[in-house]
Amino acid sequence: MMAASWGHAGGVWTYVDAQGITHIGNVSPPPVKRLRWLGFDDRVKGTRPPLVVSQRPMRQPGYTTVRSLLESVAQQHGLDPALVKAVAAAESGFQPDVVSPKGAVGLMQVMPATAARYGVAAHNPQHALAVLKDPDVNAHIGAKYLADLLRMFDGELELAVAAYNAGEGAVLRHGRRIPPYPETQQYVTRVMQFYRAMIGRDG
Repeated sequence: MMAASWGHAGGVWTYVDAQGITHIGNVSPPPVKRLRWLGFDDRVKGTRPPLVVSQRPMRQPGYTTVRSLLESVAQQHGLDPALVKAVAAAESGFQPDVVSPKGAVGLMQVMPATAARYGVAAHNPQHALAVLKDPDVNAHIGAKYLADLLRMFDGELELAVAAYNAGEGAVLRHGRRIPPYPETQQYVTRVMQFYRAMIGRDG
């Protein structure tokens, strides 16, 4: 196992390479000039299941707080800001400290395994919670995953959204169709409703 070089008080870094690809991680930062350190708060709040989300996502209490962040990460990852905001609305109701019963964390409900897949490792479960409850870190990972899913499924929004919920393997196993899981089908419907509500809206 490679030894971790945590540096910068265990923070998370990001940078965009010459090909326009955004990289993120918290182990052994590369020697690049445009490296940016994301915010990181070590305090861990109590966990609770996701809230029931209003059908009017822009009226959620946390929306104005995270709106500019979600728009920024969408731009960095080449995504429609309305889609990123719709996913955050469906996932957490714009609440950065939410933890689901399955272990998904934060604003975009990122699983620790997904974070590790994108280079954001953790010392232990408590450290994973602390890292992923940071909205900046969480939004970057969630947006990068969503962008990768859109590429994988040739820009088909509903398939990418289904994969965000059920995993890309489930969508592939079902012939590149939305899996026949009630939770996933309801999730896709909800995200697409939020997406349509968000298109062209600035607040």
